[in-house]
Amino acid sequence: MRASLIQAFAALRQGETLPFSRFPAEWSDEMLSEGGVSSIVRGSRKSLKVVSRAAFDVFLRSKGLQPDKLEETAAVLSGADSRAQQVQLLGDSKVVAVRSCPGFPVNVIGPLSVRLGDRKILMCPCPGSFLYINDFLNFRIPSNAIVVGVENMENFRLPERQQEVWEQIQDQFGGDGVAPLLLVSRYPQSRDLVTWLQEIPNFYVHFGDFDLAGINIYLTEFYRYLGPDRSAFFVPADIEQRLSASGSRERYQAQFERFGKMEVPDARLLPLVSLIHRHQKGYDQEGYVE
Repeated sequence: MRASLIQAFAALRQGETLPFSRFPAEWSDEMLSEGGVSSIVRGSRKSLKVVSRAAFDVFLRSKGLQPDKLEETAAVLSGADSRAQQVQLLGDSKVVAVRSCPGFPVNVIGPLSVRLGDRKILMCPCPGSFLYINDFLNFRIPSNAIVVGVENMENFRLPERQQEVWEQIQDQFGGDGVAPLLLVSRYPQSRDLVTWLQEIPNFYVHFGDFDLAGINIYLTEFYRYLGPDRSAFFVPADIEQRLSASGSRERYQAQFERFGKMEVPDARLLPLVSLIHRHQKGYDQEGYVE
């Protein structure tokens, strides 16, 4: 990682407003969607500013950085400091982050019996808590369970306040009977979640932001590997009403340059993409937390 990029992260964290061009495009998208960063549009100029330091620190840690040592890290990388200092700050002898805790968080709507290796576990986190699956390659769930990828952390940690969403997902994708749901989060970002999804037979439903960047996350991180037979993007029945009444035009404008003409290989999403372009707005999934 370049010292100049880490210096830019440090400036953002200190409250400065920086242009999009200071950051890789894919990382700007991540920061906007879940990294505690907001976009500021003035004419043709688009800039980034941290609005939640806590969320931004989570993003930085997902990239192997120590939020309170950004300037020190940049100085080490740009100077003649020792490899030992780089290892101490960035994790290993090749200056990449060490993944000390692989896996992903999971949550449930109601009690769900799962297997972790040879052990049978009844998952039933109390409100305000969820579980983290570290040994994910040996994690198995009932064959009729639907895996729901919940993009934003507020939705993930407050499932009891989104009952209508879960009922719609069960109705749309559950077939006969009421399919149990397992909620999963892609944070900390890695390929662990999609690797696990490729190893199990269960169907995956993506519940994310209803904007161009959210659709791109689904297409590039999940649909690309699972295809139409194993994955789908959840579109609520009232999404057009919400887009029209409460959608963000600023978000649409900020995302249009990068995603406005993206290919959408999942034809089931074309009506949603058309709605987003028609209203020129995007809608945060947090709006479904009642």
